[in-house]
Amino acid sequence: MISSPSTWLTALAAAVFSAGVSADTQAADAASSFKPGADLRLRQVFIGNVGLNDQSPIADRTFQRYRGRLWGIYAPTDQIVGTARLMWEGRHYNKPKENQWPVPGFETWYSGGLFFDLLDVAFNDIAGSPLSVKLGRQEIILGNGWLVLEGTPLDGSRTIYFDAARATYQLASIGTTLDLIYLNQDADTGRFPSPLNGVIEDQIEQYETGAILYARNKSLVKDTDLDGYLIYKSSTPDNTPGNIRVNNGAPFPSPPDSGVAYTAGVRAESKLLPQWTLRAEAAYQWGTRNDADLDAFGFNGRATYSLNDPLANRFHLGYEFLSGNDPDSNGTQAFDPLWGRWPQWSELMIYQWPLESRVGEATNLSRLNLGWGIQAHPTTLVTVDYHALWADEMTTRTPAQLVNLSGESHFRGHLAAVWVKTKLSKHVAGHLVAEYLWPGDYYAENRRDESYFVRAELNLTW
Repeated sequence: MISSPSTWLTALAAAVFSAGVSADTQAADAASSFKPGADLRLRQVFIGNVGLNDQSPIADRTFQRYRGRLWGIYAPTDQIVGTARLMWEGRHYNKPKENQWPVPGFETWYSGGLFFDLLDVAFNDIAGSPLSVKLGRQEIILGNGWLVLEGTPLDGSRTIYFDAARATYQLASIGTTLDLIYLNQDADTGRFPSPLNGVIEDQIEQYETGAILYARNKSLVKDTDLDGYLIYKSSTPDNTPGNIRVNNGAPFPSPPDSGVAYTAGVRAESKLLPQWTLRAEAAYQWGTRNDADLDAFGFNGRATYSLNDPLANRFHLGYEFLSGNDPDSNGTQAFDPLWGRWPQWSELMIYQWPLESRVGEATNLSRLNLGWGIQAHPTTLVTVDYHALWADEMTTRTPAQLVNLSGESHFRGHLAAVWVKTKLSKHVAGHLVAEYLWPGDYYAENRRDESYFVRAELNLTW
């Protein structure tokens, strides 16, 4: 088990309010340098046919999510900024009922942990240099979040944090930013800063450490961002006896990972013409994963055409490829999404991936996307998307999951999604999203029932 870095975090919390600042100065500036905030997120969710089999007693899900957060940002100087955010989310399930779950641990009312999902300190422009360092529990999003965004996939969108150290160096003369990041993720929420109410929950299937070298350039090509990166990820299984993975009260089987994986990638996003925006990202992976040699590839690209009219109509065409595992190979070719296990293009598919991989773990995929967006009202954005889905290989993460596949074809199905997002003011926002999946004959005959996802959300921010 990876040890908890509580010592340096405790020392860090003390240093935030003392480094380079006298007590008198702190007292005089406290009122102006402290910024509090809070938000409340309310969700109602309906999901039909999780697992694509309407005969399952747990196929249909109806539940509410209540997430509240309270935070404070304190900057005793321009160079030192400390952030702390306290978070709690509970759920109430209407479907399924407690006695329908095949494993113990499910509760109709689920009250989760009360804990800090942000607790960090940033040292900016250290000694007058272009170097900044952020230490502690923080959120990290690189590029579009394709491979680095979600550090805690088992709790859904409740949190996305990383326990990390991040150093950023600005090379202004050549328009380049360099990031060096160290990640240390615990399998559950038990280490410092642990939940204040004593509720310990799983957040990943394994213990993870990682290192990322990420470079961004904005000057080499006009109106173009060019990124390059190297990523190291080491996984150690959490084999706690009798452990049940809990996704905010909903237990499910989710096997852990082991091994050391390396990823090298490039990304480009450009607005060369007033009406066109292009972006593309590609990554190659090697190393080991679950006692097999890893040799995988992924690509994600999109072209967007904007009419630049009063309603901001725009159309996009996208394609994504994530290699699947060749069953005739001794190694594994299944692309590892790393810390990209979040609903990047579908809320519904997050719940269907465990048929062959794990929650939110998109892999073995070929996806063609066509979409349209319109600013229907100054406060309201509407988007419509269609996705045609295929599998790269007829394979799954584990042999036991092969019963979920038919072997008839690689076609996963058709997916349609509609979003209505509104922001009425800086204090009130919300959305309504609906998705529908028509499964293809890639899935077994008992896994072809149509599936849907509907969610309404209200966000209140102070």
